[in-house]
Amino acid sequence: MRNLDSEGVHQMRVGLRRLRAAISLFSDILPRAPTECVKAELKWLTSELAPAREIDVFLKESIQSIADQGVPKRGARAIAKKFSAERSAAFARARGAVGSARYRRLLIDVIEWIETGRSRLGAGDDRSIATYAAEVLDRRIRKARKQGKHLDDLDPRQRHKQRIKVKKIRYAVDFFRSLYSDRDHKQLASLSGRLKQIQSALGSLNDFMAHRELATEAALAAPPANRRAQAFASGFIVGREREAANALMKDATNELHRLHRLRVAPGK
Repeated sequence: MRNLDSEGVHQMRVGLRRLRAAISLFSDILPRAPTECVKAELKWLTSELAPAREIDVFLKESIQSIADQGVPKRGARAIAKKFSAERSAAFARARGAVGSARYRRLLIDVIEWIETGRSRLGAGDDRSIATYAAEVLDRRIRKARKQGKHLDDLDPRQRHKQRIKVKKIRYAVDFFRSLYSDRDHKQLASLSGRLKQIQSALGSLNDFMAHRELATEAALAAPPANRRAQAFASGFIVGREREAANALMKDATNELHRLHRLRVAPGK
């Protein structure tokens, strides 16, 4: 992160997502007050890293290839220059976050929360981790499948929320894998693979919406000398991704229809 490595940003974001997913999965037994404080700070750090990842993906996946696809070089160079500068600023912001006193306090607070926190299990709640895991997975898979039947009717924000729900189930499968017998791992792997496909398709759709906003802003804010060329490049990117979105939506819908509850139960 401090060396402005894009892989560092990606891996820190993955770690943050997994930790936040774990908090969500165990939300009904975690101590409320300290957990809410930790959640707020993790959300802050995630938001500080988000622009770096968003612009880096846009630059690498959407902009750098357009010069080879018929877009005039002037427009391709202009939009690449603009977002290269924005990427540098976003990475500087991310580096500033991990170099801050707030980040150092966050690390200490998270370690303290992990080591000293006590669950809110009631006196009569004698569920084992196996029972808890089975209940969590079953409930979340049923909800995701039910909501997935109406994917075409969801707006981008609702699809984004659906992606997050799917992602949390996938992480839950990873978290709870050791509770299942070896003979059940094939079914877990199949479920995880399907969830990954859904997450990937919905993630790309979410990226496309963010790219549309970035490209539109680039076209409207371009200096007069490059306005037409940059607008053409922006329009090309939006059009290409809109065409790709149809196939992604179809893939996500099909995989959600095939999503089924586990037919095996954890045994530990």
